[in-house]
Amino acid sequence: MVDFSKYYRSYKYMQDMLKSDFTHNYIEEALKDGDEGKDSIFGKTNEKVIDMDWVIAIEETLPYIQKAIDEQRRFIKQAENVVRIKKAKKILTVEREEGFAIYENRVLLTLIHKALMFVDDKYSKMKDVPNDSYNNITMNRHLELNQQKLDFSVNYVNENHESLAEDLDVEDIESLSDFDRIRRIRQGLNECLATPLMKEIAKEPQVKPPLTQTNLLKENPNFKKAVELWSFLDTYKKQGFELVGEEYNGKMTDENKEDVYLAMEFQHFMMSITTNPALRKMLQEKYEEENALAKEEADRPEKVKEMVLEAQTEAVRKEEIEKLTAEITELKQKIAEQKQKIEEQANIINTQEGKIAALENERESHAKQVEQMNADFAEKTRIAEENFANRLSAKQKEFDDAQTAHNEYVTKLNTDNANKIAELNTNHSNEVAQLKSDYENRIDTINKENATATANLKSDYEGQLTSMKADYTSQIKNYEKQIADINAENAKNVKELNDNHAKEIKTITKESEKRMADFEKETTKKMNDTIADVKKKAKDEVRQAEKTAKEKIAEAKGENKLFKKKKEVFEAAYAAGSVGLMAMLAEKYASEGRTDFADHLVSATAAIRAIMIAPTPKGITLTMYTHGSAKLLKLYAGVTRYDVAIGDTVSSFGGVEGQPVFISFAGVGSEVADEIAGKIKETADCKVTVSQNRRIQSTGIIGIYFCGE
Repeated sequence: MVDFSKYYRSYKYMQDMLKSDFTHNYIEEALKDGDEGKDSIFGKTNEKVIDMDWVIAIEETLPYIQKAIDEQRRFIKQAENVVRIKKAKKILTVEREEGFAIYENRVLLTLIHKALMFVDDKYSKMKDVPNDSYNNITMNRHLELNQQKLDFSVNYVNENHESLAEDLDVEDIESLSDFDRIRRIRQGLNECLATPLMKEIAKEPQVKPPLTQTNLLKENPNFKKAVELWSFLDTYKKQGFELVGEEYNGKMTDENKEDVYLAMEFQHFMMSITTNPALRKMLQEKYEEENALAKEEADRPEKVKEMVLEAQTEAVRKEEIEKLTAEITELKQKIAEQKQKIEEQANIINTQEGKIAALENERESHAKQVEQMNADFAEKTRIAEENFANRLSAKQKEFDDAQTAHNEYVTKLNTDNANKIAELNTNHSNEVAQLKSDYENRIDTINKENATATANLKSDYEGQLTSMKADYTSQIKNYEKQIADINAENAKNVKELNDNHAKEIKTITKESEKRMADFEKETTKKMNDTIADVKKKAKDEVRQAEKTAKEKIAEAKGENKLFKKKKEVFEAAYAAGSVGLMAMLAEKYASEGRTDFADHLVSATAAIRAIMIAPTPKGITLTMYTHGSAKLLKLYAGVTRYDVAIGDTVSSFGGVEGQPVFISFAGVGSEVADEIAGKIKETADCKVTVSQNRRIQSTGIIGIYFCGE
């Protein structure tokens, strides 16, 4: 695949640069307005998009690994034997022999296996994916920009039918496809494993991280490159590839169109400076001026001073953080005290407002009393008028009764003495006149008494009302004066509080500025002290690291000794399991109708791998066994149950889906082996056979055999 990394960086940079540019936005809007709905994209994309960083990293390191192998570094192994001579003396004999299993060569062996597993994991997922693409994009635009007419026409056709290269041994690796380059590095890694040196040390224990930085690893350029690849593989956490499968039915998305618009705009720019040398010259001069200004800005010594100051500040930051934290805490405490004072003043104000509210309530109470007095006066007036009416009615009845008695008396006089009628009439008239005069006098007296009582009541009420109004007015004035005094006192207190707060803030600010000045003066001294402390701590850490390394080396040696004790058992189990797996493969090839399955069995023998689960005094171990070499995958310290390793066992498989798997066990129950078989069938869809190995004596071992890539 073509490397578009720099193109994409330029593309993103152009997008960011032109985002707010008037010309860009103007042309883009014109291109959008010119859309007649005839833009199209047809085709399909089936492609393996590979992150070439890891491919290049292994490609560049392979020659150095091959050179390191060719150096054939070895060491002399010396064995001292004491031989007993009959009744004479002891004789010390020295035997010397050469060996290749030095630490650095085992680093190479482990690295090759590490890189091969890394590549195989990705290769197995990509090998069966087709790489077949065909795309056709068309777009036409006719624009009028002010007095300028522009025609754009895009007809882009891309066709790719990848086929695997027959010869991977080429000088120009850029001529190979990305996937062929992966095949090439797999081939190179396997060739490294097939060298005499790697075969010689294949059974030696592989190296566990972290690497011990020997002089050879640090100084030899070939081994230095190998260590760099080791570090790269450990830190590479990305998937490393993407499998793309897309089909296009003619419709272009807005994102597709905007990408083509950007290409059209850049095409317009290129054609403009091609046909206008003066424009190109002016833009070039402006470009050089901006570059000169940018360089001048970057070279300013102030930036260097800022970097130095930043470094010095960072060096002493940890020492000063507690001191600054204490100062901040003290300032916060002072601010809290000021807030408390403000809250106390607020409480005083709330108390005064409560008093004002009480006075307002009292005023409302007086208003209600005045209203009640008015109601009482109206009631008394009603009662007086009612009493007057009752008295008037009684007098009228008294008069009526007297009139009735008089009529009866007249009737009797008329009957008894008609002669006295005239006299009696005269007397009667006089009496009637007198009675009428008396009645009128009494009515007048009652009216006068009623008027006097009414006037007295009204006078008393008005006097009381005037007195109450005067008292109320006086109280209101007193309340208003109290409120004014309270407000004045509050304003004075608030002003005093604000002034004090401002003074304290100013004092605190001056103290902070002084402390910062003192801090800057002491920076250099403290930085030097810090550097001295850092150096001392670094020495202590180096000593501690050396001690830890020695302990780990001792532990590794103990594990290697422990592994060697199990080596014979592993080899016996591996031999029996390989036979069982070969039988399953032969059955599989025969069922597929292969006539040359014997050749396939021979090639499959080299690919047999076994994952062994076995107990040790430290716990259950999970070990990979292949081509006569073993690698400890994991130690479950202090664990005696076999089932803890089942998940890691199944996850260690790679590229074996659909292939036969043979499981043997000895010295343990069949339950764990059957559970592993069930997990493999479930996740990898493999045919699995479980068999007990009765030929070996073991405290407990389970072997899972399969053919890897």
